[in-house]
Amino acid sequence: MRVLHLNTHPSGGSYEYAALLSTALAERGIESRVLCKNASAEGSRFFLNRLIRRASVSLSRDPWHGTRRLLLPPGPQELADVDVVHLHTVADWFDVPRWLENLPRGVGVVISIHDMWHVSGGCFLYRGCDLYSDTCTPCPILLWPANRFLAADEQSRKLRAYHKCGARLVANSHWLAEIAGHSPIAKACGGVRVIPPGLDTTVFKPQDKSLCRKHLGLPADAFVIATGGASLTDANKNVPWLFEQLSHFPNLAGVIVLAFGEGAVPVPDRLNVRFTGGIRDRRDLPRLLGAADVFVSASQMETYGMTLVEAMACGTPVVAFRVGGIPEAAPEGQGAMLCELQDGAGLIEAIMKLRNSEQLREMLGAAGSETVRVRNQLSSFSGLFEELYRECVLSRENASRKESALVL
Repeated sequence: MRVLHLNTHPSGGSYEYAALLSTALAERGIESRVLCKNASAEGSRFFLNRLIRRASVSLSRDPWHGTRRLLLPPGPQELADVDVVHLHTVADWFDVPRWLENLPRGVGVVISIHDMWHVSGGCFLYRGCDLYSDTCTPCPILLWPANRFLAADEQSRKLRAYHKCGARLVANSHWLAEIAGHSPIAKACGGVRVIPPGLDTTVFKPQDKSLCRKHLGLPADAFVIATGGASLTDANKNVPWLFEQLSHFPNLAGVIVLAFGEGAVPVPDRLNVRFTGGIRDRRDLPRLLGAADVFVSASQMETYGMTLVEAMACGTPVVAFRVGGIPEAAPEGQGAMLCELQDGAGLIEAIMKLRNSEQLREMLGAAGSETVRVRNQLSSFSGLFEELYRECVLSRENASRKESALVL
């Protein structure tokens, strides 16, 4: 069996997910690779595509992405002998519905829902708007008059294409599966199944805290709070708000905030923040997480929260908001302490409890590490997808036989 994973960029959470899955599948004897767009080879198409993206931004209040793109999709040479194409985050690459409608009939399609884009008219984050369960009209993030027709048209294009190719939809959490399952796109595809993301626990595992701090030049007796992600400037990650809350932390002497990710954000005067920059080698992240006494996330929405899982795997307790898929990724008492969205007082109280109790830190750290070890095993992750791929291929073969029989 040959599987081709598609992701717009060779970075970010969805790429790490796809790359890890591809490697795990290869270890099961399945030929698998990840393909990303090559903008440098697109020439004028790249610049025209950028104009379309800018037009989309001018029509919307929040991030919105349509399906009409001019960059070239994977061609016949990339699809040669491929049994299944697995789509991840592809909103900024090619015209997905058109490409799927012209895909060879024998190729199965699996779509990982890392956000709402695949089941909506163009938005990414679920913010309580349920219009995607009908026609995405009027879209609250598009400006008038585009809000009356544009999202509805985009959703309709996906509905036709995904249904026609028999796409299987997969979510990383039950929360996301339930939310996405209300979309007519998901209903047309037979619903959304759940496969928890895998994690390489030979890399993300409990660390020697003293060695991690020595390597990073951190004092052995400091109370270290880690936070971060792919980008510190991502509004959803809420990092400036988090820094402001931490600046009111009682007795900041000896408190160090270790922030990783691309970009820079303002730091309150009283807060000691050390920026590490983006993490280019994932093997460096366990050292950062292992050096911390607690990992704190102020994300306003996560469909799962892999950085939280990675921290737990390293034996570092987590403090985060009780939103989206976070309670599944980081269950209360099983590696995490959760509070309500934007509850600054609750966030500080949870961190204070961990600062004042080494026993609580050790208990939650051990519980989190064990939770991840059992739940996020790579073998289960790749095994469940292998079953899905084989089911997908068998279904396409049966459909082809029926079509042949009708012709005869």
